[in-house]
Amino acid sequence: MEKVWEELRKIEDKAEQLRSEALKTSEKLMDVARKDAEKLLSLSKKHTESEADKLLKARMNQAEKERAADLEKNEKSIKELKATVEKQFDKAVDTVFDAVLGKIEV
Repeated sequence: MEKVWEELRKIEDKAEQLRSEALKTSEKLMDVARKDAEKLLSLSKKHTESEADKLLKARMNQAEKERAADLEKNEKSIKELKATVEKQFDKAVDTVFDAVLGKIEV
């Protein structure tokens, strides 16, 4: 009976040793996993910032092209309006002279 108790103690000691080693191993694995997760988060943040910068630059370039196109369109419209105003100005001046000279009634 004494041998059985001795064997049981040996088995319990071995089980406790295995449990202790398993706990240490799991703590090491958790540390490695935590560090890897931190690295992944850092890389993800850098990648996200890089992608955001690329998108921002692309949108800014697109906005600049649109602004330049709008500016060119507006300058063309201004030239056309100036030409129209000049033509109408000459007619208006002629009409005013004709009215002053009595050629037409206002």
